[in-house]
Amino acid sequence: MLEEKSKPKVNVKFIFSMCNDVVAMRHFYTELLGMQEQAFFNQKDFSYISYICRDGLYLMFFYSGKETPKHTEWAWQPGYDGGSLHIMSLAIEIPEGDFANTVERLKKENVKIFSDTPDWRQNSYWGFTIMDPQGNTLELFTMPKEKPSSTTWPGK
Repeated sequence: MLEEKSKPKVNVKFIFSMCNDVVAMRHFYTELLGMQEQAFFNQKDFSYISYICRDGLYLMFFYSGKETPKHTEWAWQPGYDGGSLHIMSLAIEIPEGDFANTVERLKKENVKIFSDTPDWRQNSYWGFTIMDPQGNTLELFTMPKEKPSSTTWPGK
């Protein structure tokens, strides 16, 4: 058991995920979400894209020349009422000033969305659940500096 004041000695450095189309994942994560691309390599039988996250964490998508099953159902996550697939999913923080534009950009690109508008979740943040091109469930979220006067998304 860890002592309360002790710091972990291990750290997650890379999250590896397989995909069927690195170019589609690049468009989604780089262009639509605005993540910081660290590396991109695209060959017929081996491709990858790497993103720099906070605190030295890297999110990487690989294509190894073999097809990976694409999810069609929503993953369970604690932030929204939906999803029953018990698989790994991601929560991605979007800066408050970029959140509304990111939501609109995704909707214009016909990204699979769980609901038409973001929801006020757990009385603390706006959440918008989507799927990436591989069918991974993502909760996009932003935590406003102040609780909004209305918890209905503007324009709903």
